[in-house]
Amino acid sequence: MTTERATNMSKSLFYQFNSSLDMCFRLHFDKHSDKHNHESDNSHIIKSLSAKSNLKDFAHDFATYIKKEYSVKLIKDITPQMCENYIKSKYDTCSLKTIKCYQSNLLKLQKCASTAFHIPKLDFSVSIDESKIEKIETIKQYSFTNEEMRKILAAPRKCESLSALRLAYDLGLRVGSLSRIEVRQINFQNNTLLVYKDKGNRSRTLHFNEDTAKFLRQQIRGKQPQDKLFNVRPGSINTYLRRRAIACNIKNELGQYKTGVHSIRKLAAENFHARNGNDLGKTMKMLGHNEDRKSLEDTYLHSKK
Repeated sequence: MTTERATNMSKSLFYQFNSSLDMCFRLHFDKHSDKHNHESDNSHIIKSLSAKSNLKDFAHDFATYIKKEYSVKLIKDITPQMCENYIKSKYDTCSLKTIKCYQSNLLKLQKCASTAFHIPKLDFSVSIDESKIEKIETIKQYSFTNEEMRKILAAPRKCESLSALRLAYDLGLRVGSLSRIEVRQINFQNNTLLVYKDKGNRSRTLHFNEDTAKFLRQQIRGKQPQDKLFNVRPGSINTYLRRRAIACNIKNELGQYKTGVHSIRKLAAENFHARNGNDLGKTMKMLGHNEDRKSLEDTYLHSKK
């Protein structure tokens, strides 16, 4: 192994994936010639900036899961079963189309890492049990209403998942971010929350009001700076949300129970957008997207109810 490869493999799991993707990227790769060259295998090559960016976003989520669930530090130690369990963790919250995309991304990560670091036996192949995937392609088009969220949050018994949903409603956080927030990321002097290395390894700072500050002060009682704000996993939060939607009989126009923290995130985006003069740039920044992502306006600000 070269010095560069040895150095990369000594870094964090995401850094290793990130390096392998950079090493396999070809900005001006001749896709036409490659298509007609049947003797060469260039399946590890990444041929566009958008593809590399999407793979890095995926790699960050995958690396975070592997590190948290298995404490694995090296790509070579990731097993097919770990990959299988990662895919299964998405069954309750992702559509079949999205999960198949994740399956493809895993194979691309495998090829890039195997080529970059010379790991010939690396295997990220997974199978998908379609019977266990909820048909949420249409459900994801819907967001909750403010009245529906008031019903969900009015649960008779408090728990960590309920508290996480409260913060998702206030600040529009992703479900993965909710489970990773640490007490030290909260600044009560400025009433801000640092969302550290969110999707795509991007960090951002969110401002919260006094009601949210009061809630957060109650939530951190007895906790140390390095402690998690919510001691709960992403899957548990979404499972709890679904149970509350069923208990409150919250359905869309098709008669399906609304579900998914992402649907709360859409409502939070709508509320933030209205409070901030319908400034699309500010809203996209709050969500953790590039400010010029006008293509996401319909997704977040014009959802079905």
